[in-house]
Amino acid sequence: MTQLRIQAILALALASGALAGCGERPPEPPKMSEAFPNLPLPPQASFVSRTGGSGALQLTVRSPRPRPEVESYYLHVLSRGGWRLVNQAKGPDGALVLLAEQDGPPLWVRISATDDSSATMVELAGAILERRDSTRATAKPTS
Repeated sequence: MTQLRIQAILALALASGALAGCGERPPEPPKMSEAFPNLPLPPQASFVSRTGGSGALQLTVRSPRPRPEVESYYLHVLSRGGWRLVNQAKGPDGALVLLAEQDGPPLWVRISATDDSSATMVELAGAILERRDSTRATAKPTS
């Protein structure tokens, strides 16, 4: 998957939540435990923001550690302990974008330096993906 496709999937999940309830109360985002059953936070993380829509949740945290250290941390953590690092890409702004899977929802991680490069921002996104039952028999059309 390319970085643009990763961002498109996340944007679609967040936008679908906004559009699903047009004229009504917006749908509730998933619970933290649903979107992030196993959430690896960077060293010395502090909360910045939380956003979400139907089926998707994004958490932004800040670490006082330098960006290369945080990148190394995530490359290590998301390659073991049940995680599979599926893709990594550098964005045009230099941010590292990772996609990891486990038994549960996928995890998107975007790691970038703060404006003054004194700390690192980490955006963690999780989405509850519907799984289709491929074992269910489908009716064949009659001719």
